[in-house]
Amino acid sequence: MIDKYLMEYAPYIAGILSVLVAYLSLRESRRKTKHDEAMDLLDRVNKDNDRLREENEELKKKSLLLTRELEELRHAK
Repeated sequence: MIDKYLMEYAPYIAGILSVLVAYLSLRESRRKTKHDEAMDLLDRVNKDNDRLREENEELKKKSLLLTRELEELRHAK
């Protein structure tokens, strides 16, 4: 009796399960894509921060050098 109903409704059950699996797969794919995009953005921001830190250090060194030269010129007068 149960076998008869199971055989009769098997295509519908399989269809519903297929749709459910497809939906869950799509949802997970979207979540993973957003995560990957966020990680790419974080990597770019970190790279920019590192570059700016290096530029800042170079500018500090130049500023210190120019300040010393200015002091030397003041004392030379």
